[in-house]
Amino acid sequence: MKNKIYIIHENDEWVEPLRKELKNINAPFEEWHLGKGSIDHLDKPPQGVFYNRMSASSHTRGHRYAPEYTAIVLNWLEKNKRRVINNSRALSLEISKSLQYTELEKFGIKTPKTIYCSNKESILKSANIFRKPFITKHNRAGKGLGVKLFKNKKELDSYVSSKNFEPSIDGITLLQDYIDAKPKVINRVEFVNSKFLYTVEVDASEGFELCPACPEDQIEEPNTQFFGEFCPTIGNKFRIIKNYERTSLIDKYEKFIFENGIEIAGIEYIKDKSGEIYTYDVNTNTNYNSIAEKDSKIKGMKSIAEFLKKELLLLSNIKVVA
Repeated sequence: MKNKIYIIHENDEWVEPLRKELKNINAPFEEWHLGKGSIDHLDKPPQGVFYNRMSASSHTRGHRYAPEYTAIVLNWLEKNKRRVINNSRALSLEISKSLQYTELEKFGIKTPKTIYCSNKESILKSANIFRKPFITKHNRAGKGLGVKLFKNKKELDSYVSSKNFEPSIDGITLLQDYIDAKPKVINRVEFVNSKFLYTVEVDASEGFELCPACPEDQIEEPNTQFFGEFCPTIGNKFRIIKNYERTSLIDKYEKFIFENGIEIAGIEYIKDKSGEIYTYDVNTNTNYNSIAEKDSKIKGMKSIAEFLKKELLLLSNIKVVA
């Protein structure tokens, strides 16, 4: 079998679990690190299955323009009719929460009240609209970086005028209703092959910077650099919900991701005190928590590896045994 699986990414550490699973099932693969590189658009890309794992938080790892370069590469692949998993449309949603919310609402999926601001002046002016606690977040972000809670406009004024103010890498800051949940947990729904895999409950009582890739090692060594530089969450805050009741929301999620070229994703939602559900984040570069999966029969990266190999076999006209 000459064809390969090509992993498009910019973060070597986050790819390690996938490398392991692909090797376990003898699936041929090659990595394309798009933190650097060049292509000739007249060249023909190799045959294979291309899995896009570009992250909205690439700039935090010194790869500011990796998403823009990835868009060029994906367009090149698609122009040449290559099999791309998480295509250029998926990438556009990965790097823009404003686009995520617009698309989610199209599918009847409720999102929090949000205002998009282009500079400090518009941030301060827009804050007058909120009559209860609200948060700021970046339009292009990841890992929950830049998310801050404010009880009132006075607190926001102080933050925006201080040296601690963090502008979004794309210049767009979101002001958003703070959803007060009790208990303070969020849910992250994982999908592979545009189909429901499992749901994780995440303890958000200590803050917003929650990334499922945090390893067990970080509990004892908070400063370790194995994922540590890229994942600020300390300890185990993730729990797979057993016997999760599938609702119409999951059906809407599946339709949403399928129609937007997303085949692998994690979607996060929160439930307020009255039971109203708000969806607030779509991650097309999803990671999985090894501690949460320890006692689960379903493994995220294993499921992805098997899906990629199946797609490669189909591309190679090799019969797939169910």
